[in-house]
Amino acid sequence: MKVAIPVFKNGVSPRVDISDTLLIYNIDNGVVKEKEKCSLDFDQPFQLVSFLQEKGISTILCGGCPQFFWRMLFFYGFDVVPGVMGDPEDLVKLLAAGKLPGMSSSYRGYMGRSCGRRERFRGGLQKKRG
Repeated sequence: MKVAIPVFKNGVSPRVDISDTLLIYNIDNGVVKEKEKCSLDFDQPFQLVSFLQEKGISTILCGGCPQFFWRMLFFYGFDVVPGVMGDPEDLVKLLAAGKLPGMSSSYRGYMGRSCGRRERFRGGLQKKRG
């Protein structure tokens, strides 16, 4: 499995689309086999997606991801694990050991949140009025 982690200074970047450096780790049977550091200088999100595909990335660990960009990554088959913070080296060791918190919440589908509108118009507020 190849994992990409966008970095900012010494930690995980707060957003995947604004990082200028990417760390790529190759994990095989719970062991980190290799590490690669790449500079990113793309103007368009499509260029980053193409780059990730060329590198064979399957999973992206990040602090956050804008919804439009996340949808694009999902469409192209990437697993995105948001809400990750800390030192990339420590995170990869946890991931390789299967102990990374939040892996169960990686998103592989649209995770839109209900604003309550559906409940209002399916009997929530209607019952009180009538």
